[in-house]
Amino acid sequence: VEFAPAMRASLVALVVASLAHVARAAVHEYDDASLYAVSNAAIFVAGREGLFATRVDLNTSTTRAKAWVGANPHVSDGRAYIRFDNVAFVRSEAVAKAGGANQGANGLIEAVTFDARAYDAIGLYDTDGSSGRKFCCDDDMVQRGVCARAGRAIVDRSARSDGAAAPWTSEIWFDDDNVEARAFEEAMSVEVTGMYYVWFVVCDPEHAGVRVRGKTIWKNPDGYLPGMKAPNLKFFGFLAMAYLALGFSWAVAYVAHWKELLELQNCITAVVALGMCETAVWYFDYANFNATGFRPYLATIFAVLLGSMRTTLSRALVLVVSMGYGVVRPTLGGLSTKVIALSVCYFFSAAVKDVVEHVGTVDDLKPGAKMFLILPVSVFDAIFLIWTFTSLSKTLTQLLLRRQSQKLALYRVFTNALALAAAFSLFWLGFEVWFKSTDMIDQKWESVWLVGAFWHILSFAVLCVICMLWRPTDAASRYAYSDMANDNISEESWWNQLIDDEENRTAKGASTPGERVMSSAKKNRALHDFSLDEDDAEQLEMEIGKME
Repeated sequence: VEFAPAMRASLVALVVASLAHVARAAVHEYDDASLYAVSNAAIFVAGREGLFATRVDLNTSTTRAKAWVGANPHVSDGRAYIRFDNVAFVRSEAVAKAGGANQGANGLIEAVTFDARAYDAIGLYDTDGSSGRKFCCDDDMVQRGVCARAGRAIVDRSARSDGAAAPWTSEIWFDDDNVEARAFEEAMSVEVTGMYYVWFVVCDPEHAGVRVRGKTIWKNPDGYLPGMKAPNLKFFGFLAMAYLALGFSWAVAYVAHWKELLELQNCITAVVALGMCETAVWYFDYANFNATGFRPYLATIFAVLLGSMRTTLSRALVLVVSMGYGVVRPTLGGLSTKVIALSVCYFFSAAVKDVVEHVGTVDDLKPGAKMFLILPVSVFDAIFLIWTFTSLSKTLTQLLLRRQSQKLALYRVFTNALALAAAFSLFWLGFEVWFKSTDMIDQKWESVWLVGAFWHILSFAVLCVICMLWRPTDAASRYAYSDMANDNISEESWWNQLIDDEENRTAKGASTPGERVMSSAKKNRALHDFSLDEDDAEQLEMEIGKME
């Protein structure tokens, strides 16, 4: 759907402002919501959701539709519709008295429902030289033959675009001097799959200040879950089972080798447990949403915060593993504060983004708001990524210097897996920023769920790799931190081997990192070349000092 440049800003403002009153569910509620001026009309966006086509017929007459909806309690009945439920419009007393004196004047509100692909059928660009799109027909436009009926919304019901359903409208009139006008409780069957909008349009300037009350109910064939979120129910069901299988396997190994456990394995246990809880909570949240059309605030906020905590701890786990915690260093030392600070910043930025996306309106935010939420999370993700690979490089260097071949092989496998995950992440991050900062959601709304699902799958895959590499076994102690004298090669043998290597290289005129480490005069140069931080440098310098 292409919006004209002159109208884009006003339409974005309209949608963002109006959605502040939209329900937090497939049941969209309005509590004295206001209309917003757009071109020559006053418009309220009553909702925007992806809907799949109904699989059975639905009589849209008021009596039949109302009776059927009340008689059928099943949500997975194959029927898709948009229904007005107690929708009412309220005008001021002054406008009502003026309307009564003028036989009702033009107290008309039009409910316009349309597929996003048929946006061009709503309004038109006038040939009078004025800029922007006009949504209401006036007397001058009628005289020039631009539209047919003055005071009405411009809707071309015959327009079809890319297989989109034709727009349909319903009229709500104020009678005499009544303050309130009620819409018929009708259900409009969704015959074509698409992204649907419902607008309340007022063309009479005197009635531009009406307030909207009531609710609309949007239903898909398999329940109340919006089309963009419907696949999440099955996805989190399968993911919860996958986490359960991983958790069971890890628990068996954990209990069987509890005497040989490393501190790092306790951290892994916490992340696995959080993953199991998060996916289970998300599944039941979506199941409840699908059955009732509502998302309880507390349950959804709990699921969101649990997910933010899990993603934060997952990234922190990967970082501390990369730092060699429990393998080349017994503690993180001064780095603990920095890791905690970064984790806290990431948690709050991720929590804000997820709360707005899941606890806010069903409709996705507009591009500018999305970028505002995504940017901080992306920045902290980049910091985690850079810090992780920098730490991995240092850890590999220390393991190479110490000749700890088993630990080195372990970390090389982990590095390769992490590099592959990082490559996928960067590619998908770029795709996500492009997807969410454009209007692709209206066109590809059926695939929106994949954007978030990818990160869950990737996180689960990385966690599986960590669980496999650091799984509790009888030989797990081989990978624990130990002094060099307790490694698989003695300190004296290690040092003598380095001396022999140096003599061989010197004889050949070679210059390698090993030579620089051997020379106490070039010790500082070695620490700089290996890019070691203060804690690593101090540790390595002490070991070299003991050997000398």
